[in-house]
This record gives sequence, structure tokens and C-alpha cells, in this order.
Amino acid sequence: MSNPINLIENALGAISNNRTREVVRRRFGLHDGRRHTLEAIGQDHGITRERVRQIESNGLSALRDAKVLNRFEPVFEAVRNHLSEHGDLKREDKLYDDLTYVCFPAKEIERLKKSQDVAALDRCRSAFYLILTLGDDFAKVPENEYFYPVWTSNKNSVKTAKKAVESLIKHLNVKKSVLPAEKLVEAAKNILPDLSDKAIYSYVDAAKHIKQDHKGHYGLIHWFEISPRGVKDKAYIVLKNENRPLHFSEVTDLINRILPSGRRAYVQTVHNELIKDKRFVLVGRGLYALSEWGYQPGTVSEIISQVLKQEGPLTKEEIAKKVLAKRLVKENTILINLQNRKLFERDNTGRYLVRA
Repeated sequence: MSNPINLIENALGAISNNRTREVVRRRFGLHDGRRHTLEAIGQDHGITRERVRQIESNGLSALRDAKVLNRFEPVFEAVRNHLSEHGDLKREDKLYDDLTYVCFPAKEIERLKKSQDVAALDRCRSAFYLILTLGDDFAKVPENEYFYPVWTSNKNSVKTAKKAVESLIKHLNVKKSVLPAEKLVEAAKNILPDLSDKAIYSYVDAAKHIKQDHKGHYGLIHWFEISPRGVKDKAYIVLKNENRPLHFSEVTDLINRILPSGRRAYVQTVHNELIKDKRFVLVGRGLYALSEWGYQPGTVSEIISQVLKQEGPLTKEEIAKKVLAKRLVKENTILINLQNRKLFERDNTGRYLVRA
């Protein structure tokens, strides 16, 4: 198959007017991947937006000549097959990314990405944008409240995608927790058993209200696990993932490594948020845990008092075991606190209780 970039370049020869060719190039980003607006082109040429639209329409009419379109048939076939594998619907930007393999070998794509020399990849995406626009088998569905812009080869797929996504949103609302990919697919197939895995992933990828977290699990876009708001939500996610108490400096490091964003997290900022948020409990020197794990705030003496009030008299071994489940301290620290005669006393069996 010929490179789509070269096919477009050759096809543009069917447009006899130089200005018309230039308008088509700029409108579809064929120079550098940047699509220019009607207004910007009109200002450069001293004409109205509507006139630019007419010129563009004339150029596309020339490219839709049967002799020109026949050159694109192998590309049309590749796109049809790709869309068919993905439920006849694909998010626009992801479709262009997937189809770059038609322009370049996989190794060349990786080389271009690593070297950040993406101009050629952008030109490839722009070439596909024009080719899809010319093809009668393809339709672009504009962005709406449910989906990002998508291309489809079967408009019924939009209804199917909406039904699948709505069922998954309801399922996630019931579960109230993120789902691994296989569980998401399973839930979708309970409603639409004929859907392929690729179709389900493609529909979800195009959906606005479902998104993946950093581990690849799926949830609703407004959940803080999916779209964390600030370092306190990120700190919660880090602790939940690690499932163990962490020093606030370690929490900061993990936020920057696994949940990076445009703004770097700083140790003092993270520490301040951990102190203020009731979801976190200080359980040792600089060590924080999630309160939902059963850890409790307070001094060691206060924890001992809470345990004894709830449980009644206990041996020092029993007290140590229960306090260590709530705070990360040395056992000896617990035993030293038990010696506080103003707070605790021993009964005649050697068990400790709160002094009345």
C-alpha cells in the first residue's frame, strides 16, 4: 500500500487552482499537522470566511472525482477493517494514532516519538483526516455530552456505543469502585453479549464519563480516584495502593512518580494536607495511615484508654496487640505508658484498667 501522505500529495494535483490547493492544505493541516480556521485563512487572503468555505468545497469536489478516489481504495479498505474490528466506531484522535502504522513501520514510529520528531506523524494524521473526509463510507460524529469526536463506518454503532456506555455508568454507580478491564468488559457483555472486547474498549475510550486511572482500572470521571483534585486526593490514592502506612516524604515521592501532573508535589505541602484531612491518621513519627484502616489519632495513652474502656481489663500483652493495630509505635512505648499510675491501675489478676 502506498503511503497516504504521498497519495494525498499526488491527489492534490487534481486541483488546478493554486489558491484552492493551499486552502485545502491549510484546512486539513497537511503542511505541519496544524488545521487552520476559515477566519485565519480568510485574513491571509483578504477574503471572507464564507468564501474560504466555498474554495475548500471546490477543492474537495475535485478530489472526490472517481479517478482520484480510486487511488485511495487500499487506504479506505484498511480504515474499514480497522473500524470493523473496533465496533465500527473510534475516537478521532485515537483512530489517527492507530492508523500511523499505514504511513510508517512500527520501529520508525517509535523512533520518531522518542526523538520527538513528530512532524511526520502529524502529517500522517492530517492525511488520514482528509482521506476519511473524502470517503463515502465514513462519517465524523461531532463531540457531544456523551462522546468525544468519533469516526464511524456505521451510524447505528453510535446508538450501540451509547447503550453500552450508559449500562457501564449505571454499573459503576452501583459498584462505587473502580473496575479492572476484564470486569468492565464482563459487565458490558451482560447487556450486549455480541460486542467484541475491542468494540467495548473503543466505545469506552470515546466516552466522556468513564476514564482509566493510573493502574488501568476504570471508573467515573468525577470520582477522585480517577480525577484526583489536588495532593490530598493523590495522597489517598498512594496510601490506598500501597496498603500500608507511609512517611509523608515517601507519599510525596510516590505522588510525583505515579501520579505526575503539570505541578510537582512538595513535601511540606503534602504534610500540611495530611494533617488537615480526616482521611489520614498520624500513626508514628511522620508516618500516616488511612483512618479507614482502623488507625486512630491521639497519644498512646489516649489509645490505651480507649481500648480499656471498650474491652474492659486486659493483660499488658493484650493491650499491646490492640494498640499496635491502631498505632505504629514500639511495644516498649506502650508498656511505659501503662506505668502511668494517674491513668491506669492493675487489678488483683494483673490486668490493667483505667483508673477511676
